[in-house]
Amino acid sequence: MATMLKLDHITKKFGGLVAVNDLCMEVKEHEIHALIGPNGAGKTTATNMIEGVYPPTSGHIYFMDKEITNMQTYQIARLGIGRTFQNIKVYNTMTALENVMVGGHQLTKLDLFPSILRPFKLRQEEKMLREKAEHMLDYIGLYSIRNELVKNLPYGNRKVLEIGRALMTDPKLILLDEPAAGLNPSERADFIRLLLRIYDEGKTLFFIEHNMDVVMNVSQMITVVNFGAKIAEGTPREIQNDPEVIKAYLGERFKVANNG
Repeated sequence: MATMLKLDHITKKFGGLVAVNDLCMEVKEHEIHALIGPNGAGKTTATNMIEGVYPPTSGHIYFMDKEITNMQTYQIARLGIGRTFQNIKVYNTMTALENVMVGGHQLTKLDLFPSILRPFKLRQEEKMLREKAEHMLDYIGLYSIRNELVKNLPYGNRKVLEIGRALMTDPKLILLDEPAAGLNPSERADFIRLLLRIYDEGKTLFFIEHNMDVVMNVSQMITVVNFGAKIAEGTPREIQNDPEVIKAYLGERFKVANNG
């Protein structure tokens, strides 16, 4: 498989703190790739560098063979990278439909002044966004609550809503920061089914996750970091039997539970 995302010796320093240390990693096209490690290991910082939130202190990042190292977040998104966040970033005073429509703002072409001068074109674009958002809500199973204010929705629904918003621009790669965090077992099972359906329809998924049942059952490749540096990489079976990963993160009980 071709490489979709490549981190080439990236390092990120915040003053004297090295958050990510010389990290190399490749995510293949149409792959489900997990990034795991203890709290504070540098996982979210690495994802933020991919998204252009932080520039790397050193190293290079490539997406579809194009260097994106110092691009702005909106430029990277336009290339085909979507994202959800560890802390849900939805608009509580807007409806579910309006939240998903916001995710498609890059699909519109009118700026502020042209929209004032061309109200018909503005209405056309809004109609296009609404129809696409309604289709997306139907796809993720939330169409029936499209007109509900997000602040009234259960936590699990808000998690799924963020996935729908990330899909609005039809990204090639989706970055998910702890997508299953806070979900109960039933919600987690439904969420996994949604992720697998998205993958089956051609998307590449790269995610950070602490729920090992999600990681081991969904991912095809796993990268493990500790203190900002990569300590292992491999398939779920290889990772759950790696002595360094067991010592640094999983613990002996995990190995026994899966291989005893």
